[in-house]
Formats: sequence, C-alpha cells, structure tokens
Amino acid sequence: MSRISFFFYCGWFILGSQSVWAQKVVEQQTRFRFAQMHIGIDGQYIPPVQGGYVSATGEQRPLTLPGTYHPRFTIGATHFWGLVDLYVSFPLTSIRPKIDEVQEYGVSTNVATGARIHPLQLRYHRINPYLGVNWSTLSYIQRVNEQLSGATFTKDVIALEGGLNWITGHHWFELGAQYLPARDFSYATSRETRTPVRFPAFTAQLSYKFLIDVTRPLEKDNKAAFGQYLRDHRQLSGFHIDVGPSAAFTLPRSEYNARTRPYLNNPSGNSTFLDASIGYYFYKPDFDIRLAHRHIVADHAAYGLSQQLDRRSISLEVYKYLLDYHGFVPFLGLSLSREQLKIHEIDKGVQVTDQDEQQLTPGLVVGWDIRPVRYESILLRTNLRYSPFLKTRVNGQTISFQQLEFNFIQAVIYPQRILARRKFLKENR
Repeated sequence: MSRISFFFYCGWFILGSQSVWAQKVVEQQTRFRFAQMHIGIDGQYIPPVQGGYVSATGEQRPLTLPGTYHPRFTIGATHFWGLVDLYVSFPLTSIRPKIDEVQEYGVSTNVATGARIHPLQLRYHRINPYLGVNWSTLSYIQRVNEQLSGATFTKDVIALEGGLNWITGHHWFELGAQYLPARDFSYATSRETRTPVRFPAFTAQLSYKFLIDVTRPLEKDNKAAFGQYLRDHRQLSGFHIDVGPSAAFTLPRSEYNARTRPYLNNPSGNSTFLDASIGYYFYKPDFDIRLAHRHIVADHAAYGLSQQLDRRSISLEVYKYLLDYHGFVPFLGLSLSREQLKIHEIDKGVQVTDQDEQQLTPGLVVGWDIRPVRYESILLRTNLRYSPFLKTRVNGQTISFQQLEFNFIQAVIYPQRILARRKFLKENR
C-alpha cells in the first residue's frame, strides 16, 4: 500500500469512527427538519494578485498586489437533513496594505452563490468534511493617480470548494479553501492600453455561523387542528408580503460599451438590492400571483468617464407549485414586467448621455419554498428570475439589462394567518 493510500484510509477511518458517538444535527427525517437556516461571518484571504499599470512616464509596468483579507456576511440553509448546504456570501470590506505604485487598489471575489455537499451528513462534535462549487465574480480595480483611475473589472467564474467544519449547539466553525480554475482576464490601464490580470489559484477562509432552526419547533404545534380552523373560516388562501436580499448578474456583453467604452467593465458585473413583493396564494390549485419590485443600479467610472445603468422593475408574476418533497416545494412561472431603464453618462465633466426609457418585457420565474405544511404563517422562499429580452439602445448600439436575479432567502409573511392563529390559540386555551 502506498503512503498516500495509507493516510487516505486512516483519515476516513477517523472520520467514520467519530460517527459512532457523534450525534447527527438532524436525527429524524421529518418535513419540519428538512432545512435549517444559518447566518455568519467569513474571513477570506486572497493571496497576491498579478497585474500591471501605466507609470507617470507612460510606461506599462508589471504590478504585484499583496495578499488581502476580506470579512464577508453569509446567509444560507442546509437542505435534505444536513446533506446539502446552499448559501450566498456578500463582501463587507477589504483589509489591504498600501503600496507605492498605486494610490488605491482592490481585489475581491464579490458575491458568491454556492452549494456544498456533506458526504457523511452533518454531526455535532465531529469533523465534517465538505465539497462544493460556487459562482463567484472576480473583481479588480486600481487608481494610479487622478488621471489614471480605472474601473472595477469583473469576471464570473465557477470555483471549486473543500473544507472541514465543527458544530456544537448552534455554533458552526469552518475552515475551507476554494480553487479558481479560470482566473485570468484583461484590465484597461488607460483608455488605450490593457494589461493581463491573474488571480491566485487558491483562496482560504475561516468562518463562524449560527444555526437557526425555523421550522423544527413547529413540530409540537397542532397543525391539523389549525388547518381545519382556517378551512372552516375560509382562510386557507390569502395575501402575503415578501422581502429579502438579492443579487443580479448581467449575462451578455453590451455592444455599446464594447465598441465605444472598452475601458469599462463589460458585462457590468453583479449588483445587490432589496427584493420586495406582495401576492395572493390560492390554496386549492396550489397557485400564486404576486407583484414584485426591484431597483438595480450598476455604476462605473474610469479615466474621466462615469456611467450609471439604472433599472427599476415592477413585475406581475404568476407561478405554480410543482411537487412537494418533504416540505421542499419547487415552483415555475412567468412574469410580465414594466421596466424603467435609465442610462446616465458624464465624460470629463460634460453630460454626454441622459436616456430614460420604459418598456414591457416577459420573463421566467423559478424557485422553491421550504414549506412543512401548506398553511404556515411565515416561510422561507428562494427566487430566480431572468428577462431574456431586456435591453435598450444608445446611438444605435445595444446595452444589455438581461440579468439573472438570485434571491436566496426571502421571508414570506401571511398577515391573515398570523391573526387567525392568535384567535385559534385564544379559543383553544
């Protein structure tokens, strides 16, 4: 047996032996224990990044940016009783040393949306290994001086993940790394020149998360009796209010920027925003209709030019629930959106573009609810939206607003059910 094989089998023996005494995070595979929410903080380390810059004498020179530290906020949920972890991670700030070559710089992996698999299922007081994949956005920006101040350039990448975690009570500690297979892109160092940028192959992170089991405490409630109460009072259907953080990823490149603004980021990267909606749920057909509002803004500035792409969307969405797998309830639907698209540009202090357009466009809506029973007062929802035809024109050339919106955790609140439950509990004391 080779030395590598020996250590491999020893590692799996140690992990397996822990299963004898380590308690599962989810013991019973009930509808109320299908998913557990978590929130937390990550500390990410990005090793040195290779780039370049234009010196004061006009020479193109290589540049090595030092390693940087990035606190991040993470929100997610385990699914399938602790086997799968779905999450979204948002950058909060960046801790970076100063260097002589440039006045300012910044690197990041931006918003990361990922899925991790725990092959041995999560257990307390045991080392839990995981493997995963995420969709991240590499970003790079530098400012040599006031005249040579570049834009934030981004590149969407699929990153591979691996690591270990330890859970005790509600506290989740994690050490992990991610591998970036595609980490090279080109950055505009002026309006006319570019330099290659290369991110490191690996980044590392240390995380703390707090587990919140939203649905498990509801197991003790008399759900059947409350459901009958709603049925008797004709309140199974009802209005709901929804709110949660979301991110938008612009997918295709814009012809206008590619031809006339090649020193700006194209496509425009990702944006974060608040996703809010109000709707009405029809109980018998398991069908929903809602009105959703999003305001998505992308700002760019480089070498004397500033550009703002502003999208305000009000969507009428209709969707049908497809199946119910232990409280995991996916849905599929269509939308019709009233879109207000604004483009504002200032070049060296002079306004060159100020365009405001309104249009109607169709879209797709998919997602899922974590719904132990069909008449919960509060539940969690995940939404994905895509408008495949959303674009506008400036000077005869297209600017794309075709964005994939990902709203990972949205709170869905049924006010009528909350009031009805209070009356139900009062009458059944």
